[in-house]
Amino acid sequence: MSDAFRAAPQLSAFLNFVVERTVEGRAAELKGYTIAVEGLGRPADFNPQLDPIVRVEAGRLRRALAQYYAGDGRGDPVQISMPVGGYVPVFTWFGGEGSRAPAESTDDAPEPDRRAARRWAGLTLAALALGLLALGWWYMKPAREPVKSAATEQVAGARSEAPAALALARVAITIPAPPSDPKLADVLRRFSALLVDAMARFDDLVTIKAPPPGSALAEEVDYVIEIDAQGLDSGAVGLARLRSVRDGRIVWTTSSSRSSLATLHESDLAEMARRLATRLAEPFGVIPADARQFTTSPAVRCILKAFDARRTVLPEMHLAARVCLAQLTEQEPGFYPAWAHLAIMTLAEHGAAPAAPAATPPDDADDVRPPLDRSLAAALTAVRLAPSGARAYQALMKVMLLRGAADDAIQMGREAQARNPYDPEIMAEVGALYVRLDRPLEGLPLLERATSLSVARPPRYDFYAFLGSYLVGAGKASESYAAMLAADSSPLSLLGQALAAGSDTEKRAKALSQLTEKSPLFGQDPRAFLERRGFAGSVIDRILAALGLNTP
Repeated sequence: MSDAFRAAPQLSAFLNFVVERTVEGRAAELKGYTIAVEGLGRPADFNPQLDPIVRVEAGRLRRALAQYYAGDGRGDPVQISMPVGGYVPVFTWFGGEGSRAPAESTDDAPEPDRRAARRWAGLTLAALALGLLALGWWYMKPAREPVKSAATEQVAGARSEAPAALALARVAITIPAPPSDPKLADVLRRFSALLVDAMARFDDLVTIKAPPPGSALAEEVDYVIEIDAQGLDSGAVGLARLRSVRDGRIVWTTSSSRSSLATLHESDLAEMARRLATRLAEPFGVIPADARQFTTSPAVRCILKAFDARRTVLPEMHLAARVCLAQLTEQEPGFYPAWAHLAIMTLAEHGAAPAAPAATPPDDADDVRPPLDRSLAAALTAVRLAPSGARAYQALMKVMLLRGAADDAIQMGREAQARNPYDPEIMAEVGALYVRLDRPLEGLPLLERATSLSVARPPRYDFYAFLGSYLVGAGKASESYAAMLAADSSPLSLLGQALAAGSDTEKRAKALSQLTEKSPLFGQDPRAFLERRGFAGSVIDRILAALGLNTP
């Protein structure tokens, strides 16, 4: 149990509330709203559809109880659990007859039964009081070494594995052999600091370590970026290589040279650091590409699965990623990347729902909300957990756009860019936002930069760059981006192919036929297909007119 859990009074309030209501025979009242308002002190206007605090705390409480009863609470006469799927606790009695809290007695019960029920309730309350006191003492006590036994060793093993399971790719940036030249060593130190800052912005993909120059790695990491510089006449040659710690592979190397250190300014170092960080850490960069093949972290696999599902737009990949992310939020409700990506993935159900049913966290007992509401709740949770997380604001931007709040979407996009101005995924998404809102002159510079920085980019970057160029009448640029869409068969790429076909009616008809097959909604109502993706009415009119589909 972490120090943060030990010092979280909200869990104690949650547990006391649900136990008291159940023992009083009022278990039917244990719904999300009631627990939040009466148990956790939320205001009366609390909306459980927008704030998942009860579900988050329930997941934390289940894990806290399981850890307590696997260790210090093994000998307690009553064990409390809260099965997944609801908020009603179950009491298991180990000190006498029975295994559950008694049901509320009825007026038809004989008098002896009522007396027995009252006696049982008193015993249960007394045992629960002792159990809760013991649990509270354990919960708030200082950390200490557990007693070594087979059971506690197994629990300790599971506890030590949990953080690793949710670890992102851990990357150390090192200077193995600092140069003897003080000026060169200072340049390398400044560059290292700038690289650390830039790579740390990708906080849903990597965790950055920065050991002192020349020191050994103090913590376990997955990758090491080793940087070096060698003097050459009045200039220098900079070298960098990415090494996999697990198997010693050299994953990637690069070098650059400067003819004179005297002309090397801080802005030059910053730009080099930003480009290197982007090349290595962006969603389709070197480190994620290697992790797709070799990572052992379930969290990394799950997040990369989400990026790949959005890239391919395949229903089976979408479902697998959604289920995986929902499981991560259940396993660790404080893991912000899972909430951010779950918010983005759930939006696809609104745009063109996959054939498979929606996947929601298993302990969300009554979550029948529309996709946009679930996406908003997940995005707000991500922002609350990580106010500095760019991906959280990217998710909130996408939700706001589809909810019709264009100005709020633009503001959230700016917030995402401010937190990570180096991520091509965010650049492309914000650029696409402007294009859909019929502001292509604002979106095109971002899309052009995103496509130039991400070699292995998803086709949607090129689609929105094509559409922006098409809307402003930049024929040559639109042709260049359209050529990148020709080999892809995702819905947006097929829409781009149909627009790029121009007067070639056969080519356009083929692309539209494939698009209708991929997305039946387009065949039924092409305007609704575009509206559900956040396109402004003026952009929809131009697209449908160009395709000969703008009928009243």
